[in-house]
Amino acid sequence: MRSGLGMYLPILSICIILISNYSVVGISTDEMIAEKSMSFSFKEPSIMSTDGFVSIELSESNGSIIITGYPLLPSQVKVFRLPFGSKVLDVKVDVYDSYKLPLEKKITPSPTPYIIGSKPDIDLNQINYDFNIYPEDWFRYDLGAGIYKEKRYLFVTVELYPVRYLPREDKILVAKSMDIDIEYIPPLDKSFVDPTSDHRFVIISPADFVGEIQPLVDHKIHRGISTRLVTLDEIYNGVYFPAQGRDDAEKIKYFIKDAIENWDTTFVLLVGDVNHFPARETHIKVSDSDKEIFVSDLYYADIYNETYSFSSWDTNDNDVFAEYNWNNNTDDIDFHPDVYLSRIPCIDRNQVSDVVNKIIQYENNKAYTQDWFTNIITAGGDSFPGDSVDEGEYVNEAVIKIMNTFIPNKIWDSNGRLGGYSPSGLSEIESAFNDGAGFVDFSGHGNPTTWATHRHNASIWIPTPAGGLFSSQISNFKNGNKLPIVITGACSVGKYNSNSNCFSWSFVANPYGGGIASMGATALGYAYVGKYVTYGLIEGMVLDMFRAYKTGALTFGEIWVDGLNRYIRGHLDAGDYKTILEWQPFGDPALAIAEESNPPEQPTINGPSHGKPGEEYTFEAQTTDPDGDKIYYLFDWGDGSYSNWIGPSTSGETIQATHIWKEKGNYNVRVKAKDEHGVIGPWSDPITISMSKSKARYDTIFHLDIHQLRLLRTLFFHYLLYSSC
Repeated sequence: MRSGLGMYLPILSICIILISNYSVVGISTDEMIAEKSMSFSFKEPSIMSTDGFVSIELSESNGSIIITGYPLLPSQVKVFRLPFGSKVLDVKVDVYDSYKLPLEKKITPSPTPYIIGSKPDIDLNQINYDFNIYPEDWFRYDLGAGIYKEKRYLFVTVELYPVRYLPREDKILVAKSMDIDIEYIPPLDKSFVDPTSDHRFVIISPADFVGEIQPLVDHKIHRGISTRLVTLDEIYNGVYFPAQGRDDAEKIKYFIKDAIENWDTTFVLLVGDVNHFPARETHIKVSDSDKEIFVSDLYYADIYNETYSFSSWDTNDNDVFAEYNWNNNTDDIDFHPDVYLSRIPCIDRNQVSDVVNKIIQYENNKAYTQDWFTNIITAGGDSFPGDSVDEGEYVNEAVIKIMNTFIPNKIWDSNGRLGGYSPSGLSEIESAFNDGAGFVDFSGHGNPTTWATHRHNASIWIPTPAGGLFSSQISNFKNGNKLPIVITGACSVGKYNSNSNCFSWSFVANPYGGGIASMGATALGYAYVGKYVTYGLIEGMVLDMFRAYKTGALTFGEIWVDGLNRYIRGHLDAGDYKTILEWQPFGDPALAIAEESNPPEQPTINGPSHGKPGEEYTFEAQTTDPDGDKIYYLFDWGDGSYSNWIGPSTSGETIQATHIWKEKGNYNVRVKAKDEHGVIGPWSDPITISMSKSKARYDTIFHLDIHQLRLLRTLFFHYLLYSSC
């Protein structure tokens, strides 16, 4: 990744996009100079006083400048995708109508990253205000090569700093508008690859597993995905392309490069654990106490750097890969994946066969169209006791907000479900898996075989009964074909090189249920504390994975790649390096998790506005589908319960559903629709129904039997007798 202009800084920010254009501005000999530009305007920032500091907020923010020891400021990040092979000549930003605003206090510091599971020692006074202006420039940019929607691009990531801090004046300098202008030379040859044959999906496996993998090859070809099975020996012996590389891992990486350029490959599956398939070790020094060497399969996916050269991850040629401040060495890493890649670290033929069967059944059943798929399980508690925020639940809530068309199943400390005893937290989790869900989010602590968290502001470990969820327990889940994608924000849960049944992999390895795919960290993970937990690091990565799904990922591999590309923006420090490299996918990268289809329109809903508890009420809903697909409806009754999916019905047809409320109160009722491909549309605007006192409270006496009436009469006469004394 190459950076230019300004200083190193990260993400969280703002703004209203006014103009975007593309134009040819000149021709030099046989090279055409092209231009991309975009304009932004910014409202006046809000200045909020909190905890002895002021915080600066900009509307429609999409990033933050987070550097430990420096103030927390908003930023605006824009990623431009240029044709692969383009050469960037210049990136310019013009700033208009800047003005100053006074501050009564210093700006709040950036949050400090902590290893998940450590005890934070937060000192807000340890911040540097000894500078004239921060950041030093209005912007910075990075270049990187990667894949998006199965096409490769040069990514130009521009990070704008519309608010700059003048601590010695106690003021901020604010830009009213900013224009980005990029000049570049497009590639003369528009076709990057010249395939001699077409193998969109390449599966790389030890020869021992070929027989068990072949059914997956046949299945993918039957689905219209051109697929090729290649053994490690064929790569090492140069059967398809001349073998090159200093070790087996580099030979595999060069083979993937050749497959891209000769076979037009976009998906790659690695088969086998570290005893069968090599893994690349990386070397990130985050601090003196964290110099962990860990594995990263991103190595096999990051093929090209920003100059379109081979991305070796060893730019100083010392045979130590992916160094960051490692013995004072730092390698230049592009980070952006160039293929959709994942691993199934199977230990033997039986496990390969089990996983292959799960993948085939999942796709044949079109799991993403099933009613249970629209459920999402979230589990969390208090990741860092000692403050007012339960970070795990806070992250879960952010996931639910992103996945707002899914029905949340909240297994939390705060609602008693994660730390109860009858049922236990384990039973609640297993029951939720049995009910079915498309996705699961675990937020908390971890090690290679365990996920756990805390009760609120306590050292007690949950889930009950044993204080954790263990790989051995997951291996006994029997949720059949209701298989979710499991995403875990915690340390070391994906450390497959140290445990053949690590936590994240155990979901996929379970032949009787578990999950269909998963993601987790192969090393110690970092997080921010309190309300900043969602701003970046491992929980920020988790949120980017869910955002990738919600913005149109159709395969598991796209979730991983698009989520990584979302994270790889702005300034990256040692904690970010580790977060990116350790983020490990398990499963089939070409796994179909959605279909291309336009969602139904927002439904309309009609029904009564008043009623009484215990009585049944009927509501109507109606919408249309732009593709004319069949439609299914689901009602949220506002009391924590939902209807089943109702349908199929034709586009434009009105449907009905009934519900009984048990308690008095006001309930917001809404409805959503999905099409026959499983694509979900937005929730309707809610309507409110008010439940008054139950009719049953007035006529209960008329439903008593003869014995109850006699007892009531006796009690009444006793009351009259004693009250007259």
